[in-house]
Formats: sequence, structure tokens, C-alpha cells
Amino acid sequence: MSKNYWPLGIFLFSMVVVGLIVLTINTAIDNPVEVKRICGMDSQYVDENINEITKKRNAFLSKYEVYFEGARDVDFKSFTTSFVRVKDRLSSKSEANAEVVFYLTRPHTNKYDIELGIGEFVDGIYQSPSFKVDKTGRWQIEAFIRVGEDYICISEDYNVVK
Repeated sequence: MSKNYWPLGIFLFSMVVVGLIVLTINTAIDNPVEVKRICGMDSQYVDENINEITKKRNAFLSKYEVYFEGARDVDFKSFTTSFVRVKDRLSSKSEANAEVVFYLTRPHTNKYDIELGIGEFVDGIYQSPSFKVDKTGRWQIEAFIRVGEDYICISEDYNVVK
């Protein structure tokens, strides 16, 4: 008479599945999803008001051209400021009446979120307040720009090397 090993195989397979479920739950508990802030707004606020944010963004982009200036791969010691240019689309002149608030963060975490403050308008460009990073790798600068009733949040990734 030959032995049947199917019950043992099914039992071992079931134990592997249960073990993987426990491992998944343990990993999820140890590594919680962090709430990402976008230009000082939490993700729940953005989700609830996305239609208004999109309208304001489109209105802003129809009137103004906005972009970050400077290199994206920067040295550890020289990554201390960021620059944003806001230009009127009709006159092609820099917009001096904007309020630009800068934020510094790392992608995929809110552990290093820092509100840098309002930028200074110097020679046609907005300059962030000075900051210092303590780690190499990817950093992100966000700028919340408001001109009158229109506003936009833009961000740029920087690769900080030693």
C-alpha cells in the first residue's frame, strides 16, 4: 500500500499562506503610510478640493509662466537656496506682486518637511530663504505661488550629491 502525501502538502501550503499573511500585516504595521503634504496642504484637503485647485491652477497658467531655475544635480554644500521665476504671459516681464512660499521635503515621506517661508523678489526672480540639508539623495522644493485670487503649487526634484 502506498502512502498519500496530499494532506501533508495541503497543510504545509496553508501554513506558508498564513505565514505570508502575518508577515504582510507585520510589515504594514511597522511601516505606516505617511500623509504627504503638498505645499502645506495635506492630501485629504487636496482630495476634497481638487476641482477648485485645478481651476485656480489653469487660471494661473493662462496668465503666468512659472518655473524653477538652476541645476537639478547639486553639491551637498551649495544646495542652500532655490529660485522661481514668475513671468506675465502678455508682457513677458517678471511678476513682482506674487507671494511665493517655499517648502523643502523629501519624496515619499513627511519626516523632513520644512516650511521655508516667503521668498524674496530679487532681480526679477523669487529666492527662497536659506536652508541646509543634512542628507544626500533626492530632495524636493515646492513653491506655493499666489497672485491675486489665482494660485499654483509647483515642485521640483533635486539630486543632492556629496
